Amino acid sequence: MMLHERLDPALLLVWAQAARHKNLHAAAQALFMTQPAVSQRLRQLQDVVGEPLYQRNPQGITPTSTGMALLRISEQIESALESARVLCQDRKDLLRGSLSILASHSNAESLLPQVIARFRQRYPGVFLRLVATNSRAAREMRDQADLVFVEDHPALSIGSEWKEEILVKSTIILLAPETPHWLQLAPKPVPLQSLEAEVLVWREEGSGIREQALQALKAAGVHPEIRYELSGLAAIRAAVRCGLGVSFVSALSDGGLRPGLVTLKTVPRIPHHLSVLYRKESSHSTRAFLDVLRQSLGKSNKESG
Repeated sequence: MMLHERLDPALLLVWAQAARHKNLHAAAQALFMTQPAVSQRLRQLQDVVGEPLYQRNPQGITPTSTGMALLRISEQIESALESARVLCQDRKDLLRGSLSILASHSNAESLLPQVIARFRQRYPGVFLRLVATNSRAAREMRDQADLVFVEDHPALSIGSEWKEEILVKSTIILLAPETPHWLQLAPKPVPLQSLEAEVLVWREEGSGIREQALQALKAAGVHPEIRYELSGLAAIRAAVRCGLGVSFVSALSDGGLRPGLVTLKTVPRIPHHLSVLYRKESSHSTRAFLDVLRQSLGKSNKESG
């Protein structure tokens, strides 16, 4: 097959309909054209190709081997145009879209602010709503959101319509007041067994950090008294700074950089994972946010601590 002049892709799209229908009248109806117009375009295509694309029969037409080869190429063009159409529609939907996010406090404070800022810069027309809670509540209320950020290993079934993706692998560390005692201990990891006599300030029930720390303490033979329960990292920092006791926080937080506070690693190490839940059939806005999120994380899980 020799092409003597530039080939118009529109002619191939007409041929795709004719070859599939094997009837010029049916192709004309599918294309919202007249049959003479379809015949004219097919003659133009045959002139460019230099050989017949089809043979006539009582029912319509039968594509030649060359015609079948061009049909495969024509379908590739149709597929590319459909991909471009979907992309353009996605962009339009994003401009009018909305996104609801549920996030644990650690995710809301350490992971999401930068991602949300980048997303808002790229997609300013998307209305975004973020509600911070604990991991258990976020999982239980997942049907009310598009994206759910948690900080614990799966404790509840998320259902077949949801997917879970680990984003960051980190550790849980000890948060203590900046006193001579704790400053002296800070260079080395603190054995969990040594916390038996300490007053511990706990996050509220349902917190991923609380659940992981409690499991680690019990495995070390420590059974702490639950005396203080506070909601949110800011309240925990304030309580520790005031001398109510020590607490556990994510290594991703900047607790040790704040005045009056110091952070210490523990032995054994307490793992801490930040994860995201999203529906398998997600909206355009959800997929766009996940793309920005993965780009912000370098498309791989980070490790800290």
